[in-house]
Amino acid sequence: MKTFNFTLFAASFVLLGACAGTPEKPAPTAEDVPPPANVTLDEINLAIENGVQLQNEKGEEMVCRREPKVGSRLARETICMTKTEWLRVADESQRATQKSMRTGKIPHGK
Repeated sequence: MKTFNFTLFAASFVLLGACAGTPEKPAPTAEDVPPPANVTLDEINLAIENGVQLQNEKGEEMVCRREPKVGSRLARETICMTKTEWLRVADESQRATQKSMRTGKIPHGK
């Protein structure tokens, strides 16, 4: 009986020791990860393609679009803005188009 009690005590001691080990580090959160110092446009595009959601300093979600680059038929550029900023740009563009249609004055380039 003494050996059984000793074995039970030793097993309990070992199990408790295993539980009291060093805790695992929690996975880093967005607040823990410092912002990268120098990020290239290619790295941003790759992150977006892989499903990374970008946020600005205020924590607002950024929406990125690949738009044709002005002055080139083939080149494209990535433009990132918040949803509110995209809506404002679309609204301003629509107002400018309606104004030019009403006045009949279409701006011409140089």
